[in-house]
Amino acid sequence: MILETLHHSVQTVFANKMRLVKALLIPFIVTYCLRSLKVSMAGSELYEEVLVFVLNIAIFLVSSIICMRTQQILDSYGTDDTRFSRWQGISFDAQQRRYTAYLFLCFGLLNAIWAVFQIDYEWVNNGVLYSLLLALGVAGWIIFSRLSFVLPAIAAGKSSSFKDALTLTKNKKLYAFVIAGLLPVAFYMLFIGLPIFMLFANPKFAMSLKFIYVFIWGVIVIAIPFIIAAIEGTAYRELMGNSEATELTSIE
Repeated sequence: MILETLHHSVQTVFANKMRLVKALLIPFIVTYCLRSLKVSMAGSELYEEVLVFVLNIAIFLVSSIICMRTQQILDSYGTDDTRFSRWQGISFDAQQRRYTAYLFLCFGLLNAIWAVFQIDYEWVNNGVLYSLLLALGVAGWIIFSRLSFVLPAIAAGKSSSFKDALTLTKNKKLYAFVIAGLLPVAFYMLFIGLPIFMLFANPKFAMSLKFIYVFIWGVIVIAIPFIIAAIEGTAYRELMGNSEATELTSIE
């Protein structure tokens, strides 16, 4: 069951808490500073927009470090032995570069899928064609969820490709879709969409807590990639071990 996978994720995170802190604290701080700088510089001026674009790239690169290190550490599924762990900064070795490249491809596919869902019906002006586009978006979303399992495989040190990810999830399509397709959306809606709704629903109250609100929201935003990476890393491990947690009705 999905709840079992979530439970195993929490267990593994707490079992490796000190290793995770030492590996992720500096990237978390760097990401928070970059996001804060981005918010403060966002504007209509050309040079500001260019800087925001550069900051977005930097945030993506550091976030990829957070994701890979999380899945790398949780893949061991061992106890928290801090004797051999060390503090880590920002670095891009060959494994990290490969992980980031695949993450970029997944991110590009996700943006293409999102663009399909955002197509205006009035622009299409054809019910059948619009339905086909929505069906294409859903199919792409399912494929994306399966392809994304290449990331924890690379983090585990395997020379995997998208083909290997499709093979791994061949008989577990629904499980893969729930883990990598539905849960991330649910987390973003809960932790990002809800605060935005509260901001517009009661702006005076939100502004009275401006610093606390912005700080907590900033922490949540940078924590979401970590949460998603931890869950998908755990799911990958259970797919590899053919765990009972993956026993859902498959989409054939």
